[in-house]
Amino acid sequence: MIHLLVNATVLTMDASLPVAQALAVKDGRIVEVGGTDEVLWLREDDYEVIDLEGRTVVPGFVDPHNHFSIGAFETLWADCRGARSVADVQRALAAAARETPAGAWVRGVGYDHHVLGGHPTRGDLDAAVPDRPALVMHFSHHQCVGNSRALAEAGVARATPDPPGGEIARDKSGEPTGLLFERAMSRAETASREAWEARFTEVARAASRRYAALGITAIQDAAVTPAMARRYADARAAGALAIEVGEVMVGARGWFERPDDAAPGRLKIFVDGGYRCAMRVLRDGAPRTSGFLFYTREELTALLRAAWRADRNVVCHAIGNLGIETAVGAIEDAVRTMPEGRARVRIDHAIFLTAELIARIADLGVWVVAQPSFLWDRGGAPTPDRATDEAIRVRPFASALRAGVSQAFSSDYPCGSNAPLLGIAAAVTRTSREGRVAAPEEALSASAALEAYTLGAARAAGIDAVAGSLESGKRADLLVLSSNPLECPATQLASIQVLETWIKGVRLNPP
Repeated sequence: MIHLLVNATVLTMDASLPVAQALAVKDGRIVEVGGTDEVLWLREDDYEVIDLEGRTVVPGFVDPHNHFSIGAFETLWADCRGARSVADVQRALAAAARETPAGAWVRGVGYDHHVLGGHPTRGDLDAAVPDRPALVMHFSHHQCVGNSRALAEAGVARATPDPPGGEIARDKSGEPTGLLFERAMSRAETASREAWEARFTEVARAASRRYAALGITAIQDAAVTPAMARRYADARAAGALAIEVGEVMVGARGWFERPDDAAPGRLKIFVDGGYRCAMRVLRDGAPRTSGFLFYTREELTALLRAAWRADRNVVCHAIGNLGIETAVGAIEDAVRTMPEGRARVRIDHAIFLTAELIARIADLGVWVVAQPSFLWDRGGAPTPDRATDEAIRVRPFASALRAGVSQAFSSDYPCGSNAPLLGIAAAVTRTSREGRVAAPEEALSASAALEAYTLGAARAAGIDAVAGSLESGKRADLLVLSSNPLECPATQLASIQVLETWIKGVRLNPP
């Protein structure tokens, strides 16, 4: 059957035809984009005419930095995102413990220590779950708290040294409090997921439908362990994935560890930490460094070259300005001897930038994948442990665009809100859900933000030959929206609804 979608405002993301009125879909592909009359000429014996009555059609959203294999499980774990006290966290974990199968860790997600007034402790978790391992993830997913059983199973004790690139929080007597940062959490976090991962096909089926309802038609899962790569193969074989998923591989020992045993494919390298990223700031006129830097410039250069020699693309996680400086310097060094690597690496996050770093990234021509949804979730909130440094620009989307940086958007879900339209709204308004405005001079136009979440995101993910724009021959991944994001007031962008989601020519939402 050929589907003829007519009387629409089609925002194609194709520079040769930016706006059309209709398109035709057959066998999962777009076969024509143009005016209503010319598309209606394509009627066949078996056809469907869909009159969209002026509604807006855009390409399906592409999210090149998502954590589907973590977020898909969150309906099974204790949701602590709404917790307002440690007691709330305890109640959520105790309730989850009653539903957690034997042999599985009790796991909670999303607590915010700012809201709680501090981190929970192992004692707090012991009171809620005394008889089995329990772990609760911070919203950043770069720190967590374990109870005493969890710490014991992860080999964390008073005499355990801090690992390179991590920290075990301790009380005044030297006893671990239960709080683990970055690489110190690798063993506990990995163990906490193991028993749950057998249910991946089940949760992936439901989660991928939720993604499609948000207008997400393709993603890259940005931290896939070897075990999860096998689970993805099982899910695909079962036909459980309603959206397209590409995988970015990490090692088996933990997300942040050196990925020496990662499965074949695109490689993820964490250059610095998350909430405690590698920063260099001026305080009282003197430079001060803080946070976790996992590699030197020389070590990262060697990793990049080795990956490129193995025919792998690389995603560099770099958040702090020192982490980004290390990534940029390593890429500069690596491409001097392997210039072809320039097209095989990108930098994800790049939150704390300087004018110099922006210029160097633009000169390299590598993609940056940023997360505007962080502005919606926590934009303008005070950032602890980082001195004010006027040279540092936080999520400088407009400055990067003006400098010629190739910039794509993503969510980093579940670390940020998953809905692309919320991210687009945040990039345009620079406004959080509480109404705080952060650096309004760095706002983008709605057109630029939409492109960053469609064609730009597809280019950063390396799938622009089939996705990211509405052009003949490309996959029929498209959305019908309640309003035109290029014409509605900026304050209404977050309220736009996804009325229909089409993936490979099949309408999934509504079913």
